[in-house]
Amino acid sequence: MSKFTIFTLFLSATIVVIVAELLVNEYIKYPGLQKQVTASVFHSQAPSATAGSSSATAQIGASVGTSAPEGTATIGNISFSLINDAGFKDISLQRVPFNGILFEIIDLRDFNSVPIVTQNLLQNNRIKVGTFYEFAAGSRLLSREVYQLLKDKAGKVIGASVNESNSFGDGSFYVNPVDHPDSVFLVVKSGDSVYSLAYLKDLHPQVKNLLAKLHAVSP
Repeated sequence: MSKFTIFTLFLSATIVVIVAELLVNEYIKYPGLQKQVTASVFHSQAPSATAGSSSATAQIGASVGTSAPEGTATIGNISFSLINDAGFKDISLQRVPFNGILFEIIDLRDFNSVPIVTQNLLQNNRIKVGTFYEFAAGSRLLSREVYQLLKDKAGKVIGASVNESNSFGDGSFYVNPVDHPDSVFLVVKSGDSVYSLAYLKDLHPQVKNLLAKLHAVSP
């Protein structure tokens, strides 16, 4: 075997030993590096996802202007005893979240000024015959602004007309969609609240009594 071959083998063995030693030393020095990086990424992302979800939920709740958590929701002025006194028969109230669309035609998903209490009228606890919406403005000034906003938005609905009769409360108007001839859609400003009522025409006498009672106790 030539001297050059022996030198080459010795040099190769030396390089292998040096590289192996370096690799072993680096591993021993930083054995948990990969684990720590993985943990850091995980823990930094998890709170962001949670915060983002909470922010989105809050934004959605604010965009419809209502739907307070169960147990803290605004209490409406329209009660079961009041509708009984107004002459409704076999009617119950079902509290539901406001879906952002008034009368199923007026888009209020960007409205967040005041709480909106929404209650369905159920005949014999099963047949929906109307829906009452209460905008709890809390002041006469704000109730006038809400009333005007609803009238403006209703006037822009395609296929519907607005008739401001001022027959109830401090002011009122009817919304008349052409595709709902059997129902009444009425908005009434009374004291520091605004009431929007959708109901079958047969219930109009009872609704008139209800609005008179609400106006009598309005702040």
